[in-house]
Amino acid sequence: MASLLFLAFAYFVVGKVADKRNDAQGAADAAALAAAQQARDQIGRDLLGSILDPVDWQDLLDGRGFGAGSSCAEAGRFATSNESRLTACDPYFGARWGFTVKVETQDTVGRSVIPGTANKRGKATARAIIEPRCSFEVKPAPDDGDDPGSGEEDDKPVFPGEVHCDWGDLPIDPENNDPLPDMADLFKVRLVDTD
Repeated sequence: MASLLFLAFAYFVVGKVADKRNDAQGAADAAALAAAQQARDQIGRDLLGSILDPVDWQDLLDGRGFGAGSSCAEAGRFATSNESRLTACDPYFGARWGFTVKVETQDTVGRSVIPGTANKRGKATARAIIEPRCSFEVKPAPDDGDDPGSGEEDDKPVFPGEVHCDWGDLPIDPENNDPLPDMADLFKVRLVDTD
């Protein structure tokens, strides 16, 4: 009877360890996605400052020129809200750009009949990447025949190309007060294996 009770408690502890690992994985996934989404949102602010520069558009839509900014701080906030602690946050430069994060749960398994498990915390790693949904095609600026510096009415800023997305073409009007679409229209964020 005593050995049956021990086995029952042991299975219970193994279940608690697995639960902590699952909690950690959920927190790591949320933290990695938060870091990548924060970096994606920063792209819009970067593009807005150079909306007429075709090199910047090409670089960003090809996955170059992303900045980490406050992405790891955002990952830390999400880990904390999931009762975990961020232990590492690193930019990832693979085929696509993103973040790899590591977390551990704040709570331990607690007292148990199995030696060495009481202080065990759930630990997990996750990676999220930013994928462009669009491509950029450079187009020569139309020649309206006037000197751009003359202040003539028809000398308007012209977007230097075309943006083609998986959901359709994206018109960009530099004269619009809010010329950029939501960054989720330009980039998707998703989890990938860390191997």
